Amino acid sequence: MVDKHNTPPLTATDFTPLKSQAKKRSTRPSGAMLFTTAFTLIAVVILIFLFTARAIILRLDPTTAVVDISGLAFHIGDNYLLLSGEHQLNAQAPGYYPLSKTIQVTDQATQEIDIDLQPLPGNLLINASLNDIQVLIDDQLTGTAPGTLEGISRGAHSLEFRKYRYFSLRQEVDIQGLGKTQAIDISLQPAWGHIDFISVPAGAELFIDDRLIGQTPITAEVLETGSQLTLKATGYKTLQQQVTVKAGTKTEYPLIEMIVADGRIAINSSPAGASITIDKKFAGITPLVVDVAPFKKHSVDLFLEGYLKASRSVSVKPQQQADLGVDLTPNIGTVRLTVSPADATIKVDGNNQGRGSQTLSLNAKPHNISIEKSGYETKSMTVTPRPGHQQALSVKLLTLQQAYWASRPAAAKSSVGINLKLFRPNPQSAFMLGAPRRQPGRRANEAERSVALQRPFYLATHETTNAQYKRWKEEHSSTAIKGQTLGMNDQPVAKVSWENAALFCNWLSRKDGLPAFYNVEQGRILSFNWDAHGYRLPTEAEWAWAAKIDLQSKSHIFPWSNDLYPPLEVTDNYADQSASGFITFTLPNYNDQYPVSAVVGSFKPNSKGLYDMSGNVAEWVNDYFDIRPQRGEPELDPRGPQQGTKHAIRGASWALASRTELRLSYRDSGNDGRIDLGFRIARYVDKSGSDL
Repeated sequence: MVDKHNTPPLTATDFTPLKSQAKKRSTRPSGAMLFTTAFTLIAVVILIFLFTARAIILRLDPTTAVVDISGLAFHIGDNYLLLSGEHQLNAQAPGYYPLSKTIQVTDQATQEIDIDLQPLPGNLLINASLNDIQVLIDDQLTGTAPGTLEGISRGAHSLEFRKYRYFSLRQEVDIQGLGKTQAIDISLQPAWGHIDFISVPAGAELFIDDRLIGQTPITAEVLETGSQLTLKATGYKTLQQQVTVKAGTKTEYPLIEMIVADGRIAINSSPAGASITIDKKFAGITPLVVDVAPFKKHSVDLFLEGYLKASRSVSVKPQQQADLGVDLTPNIGTVRLTVSPADATIKVDGNNQGRGSQTLSLNAKPHNISIEKSGYETKSMTVTPRPGHQQALSVKLLTLQQAYWASRPAAAKSSVGINLKLFRPNPQSAFMLGAPRRQPGRRANEAERSVALQRPFYLATHETTNAQYKRWKEEHSSTAIKGQTLGMNDQPVAKVSWENAALFCNWLSRKDGLPAFYNVEQGRILSFNWDAHGYRLPTEAEWAWAAKIDLQSKSHIFPWSNDLYPPLEVTDNYADQSASGFITFTLPNYNDQYPVSAVVGSFKPNSKGLYDMSGNVAEWVNDYFDIRPQRGEPELDPRGPQQGTKHAIRGASWALASRTELRLSYRDSGNDGRIDLGFRIARYVDKSGSDL
């Protein structure tokens, strides 16, 4: 229904065409135009490809291979047109393994690429009238024939065919490969003949190449190439030998007379390890199983050190074993052992025999006897008792300290000929370094200090000579004065600085295989290694103890027998009348006949056996120089200050003569050498902590 009230009124419409709406001309392209455009674009692309592509020549093996290359490619004859870059190539041909590889096309105008396909292996069908023939290809066992062998590489191969009892056959075969199967026929020739075997006794089992054939007499197949004959019979020795016969023939083997088999003796002894002789011939050591001839009595002798000889007679049957067991009888001797301390333990061959002196009953063989006690050095010895004769031994054990010093020589000698003497000071006997204030001639640097020595040391009996020093520094000169030389070989070396004296000690330590005492860097001494027992200069305390303290621990002012100055007799080399021409102050009425230094050891030694401790040349000591007093308990093994600018000098010399200088407490200081100053060497017995 139409709502007449809401419907708008109808109006007339003008259908007259406008001028602007005149019929339009169509602009859609025709089909011919589209074809022309597409052809043009394709032609442009082809021209661009032809302009940028590179020619690739593929050398194919086989030439019949079919090739497929990824990407845009044109194949024209043997050439391929490809754009530069990587392309995946696939090739295949009947009888060959497919090939897939990536080829690289460069900007070169033309490239040649080899495409070689690998041929498939071939198969070989072998026909033969025999079964189970071994087949070797190129000397490698490959399979058996008759049958087909698969997967043989293409080319010439050497084939060998083997079968027991037949001659081997070798043949060359050219395998075609390419997955093809080719066939050959083979025929092996028999390699055996026949031999008749007879034995005494009859009925022996005969084996050919470990195969039981039967019992003699018997005819057996034997190879022309050789067979192993084995003949066995109860009670007889097994016979083995090689036999051969020409293939296709028959012959008789010479009569085989078998040998009766040996018997066996199993020999044991208590204790084991005895030597055995059978019929006076050495057979071995017990326990032993040995073959012997049957039906005969054999003489068996056993020998063991410390035991009596044992003899037995034994007979055996063929292929039977006789057991022989022998208890050896000890051959006893006695040793009377007296030991000290009385409660020391005695061990024989490591077994405890109890404590104290006793008589030991021992086998007559070498025994290791040791005597032990805690705190003492164990004494061990090898003793062989003699039966019928008692031996007597007396052993006194040394304490560990006694044993230690017994192993340390009282004297030592360096590789350059310097003799050193061992000293073991008593640490309970303290003495005074320096001198009392009221001692005439005392200097301010001689403040008294109580010291004691504990660590044993070696000290050179003589001053170091020119000859000894020049072993290290050949160009050294001790010089001369007023025409008097100081440089003779046996004169003490002089003009040596403290540092060079110490470096000489290190050189000598290395030469004698001892650890260096002085720590050196770039030729300079930086510190001391007190744990080392290499050569060094003596400490001032060691030098003073050796010079002024006699064997009764008494301290002396001068090196002569009384405390009077000047000396009444010649005792050492000082500034005497013979040196008055060039020394300002000399001893009146004293002539030691040496204007300068004397040959070392020219005068009597002191009570400790040391020469020139108070004259000839003054001597460097190890300590830095200081004058600090020390009070309280004695200082044990003093080492001097840890640092300083100068080193201490001890002793008088051929150039000194005053009361002050000739005293054994006189001390000086310096660093550089002078013509009346030398040194003597020292060393500890062992490294620190090991001296007892």
